[in-house]
Parts: sequence; structure tokens; C-alpha cells
Amino acid sequence: MANGAMTLVAPEGFCIDRRSLKSSFALLARCDTLGDPDGAYGAPLGLITVSLTDTPAGAPAISAAALQSALSDGRVLEQRETGNAVLLRVQGTAPAREGLSTTHWRGTGQVGSHRVGLAIYGAEGSGATGSDGARILDRLMQRTRAQAAAAGAVAAVVPEAAE
Repeated sequence: MANGAMTLVAPEGFCIDRRSLKSSFALLARCDTLGDPDGAYGAPLGLITVSLTDTPAGAPAISAAALQSALSDGRVLEQRETGNAVLLRVQGTAPAREGLSTTHWRGTGQVGSHRVGLAIYGAEGSGATGSDGARILDRLMQRTRAQAAAAGAVAAVVPEAAE
């Protein structure tokens, strides 16, 4: 993503729908729904959206209050702040897709100079709309940030090795 500057790393059981992948957007679904019959690993049935924006220098830190104030609709049912993301469980408008619950998770995190917007949607009563949804989004951020850190470490080592 970000014209190759960031690698999105899906959480266990989810795969990136390569047809959706753009520089600033990706759609993820449970792997078995995208053709990998053995890839679901017990993940709940759900859809994840990921969007990127560049973070301007001096932008305020991400907080639950800031994310909540940015919501145009919905009622916050729960909030979680982890070391990787700010997450809100919201009851409000879901994508116009039959079977999706109006309860879902939205979140945001920072990877390098990119603000990552997240959402996970599932059917009513799905683990994706419950506590598993927060865990899945947090795991996506953990894995993506770890990949970015590893890539940064490799990039920092390569120029020195070339000297």
C-alpha cells in the first residue's frame, strides 16, 4: 500500500482481496471466502476495510476521544486503546450489504507516516462484531507495524553494508 511504502499484513484467518487493493484502500475477508479452503483458522466470518492517509507533520496523536468526535453517525458501545490502535465498537450504519450487523468495530492506528483507518463488519452475533473484532483489528495493526519496523531496520542496514 502507499505506493509500496507500506505492507499490510492480514491477521490470522484473513486474506487481502487483491482485486480491492489500491494504494490507500484494501478489503480483507476470511481466507476461505477468497478461495483458500484451509486458511480460515477459526476466524469469524467478517469483512475488514483498511484505508490510509498521510499524517501531516505536527498532527495530534490518535485518541479515542478524537476518533469518537470524527464519527458522523453511530453510538459508541465500547472503546479500547491498545499500544497499536484506538478501537471503538459502534452501533450505526454498516455498508449496504445484506446480512451485516449495524454493530461493528472502527479504529485507527499509526504506521510510520501513515494513519490507518480500520473497520470490521460481520453478521449479527458474529465474533467479528464482538470482542473478537477488536482483537482482530489490533492484531492487524501489530503485524503491519512489526513489518514496517523490520523493513525500516533492513533499510537502515543496507546503505551501511553498501559502503
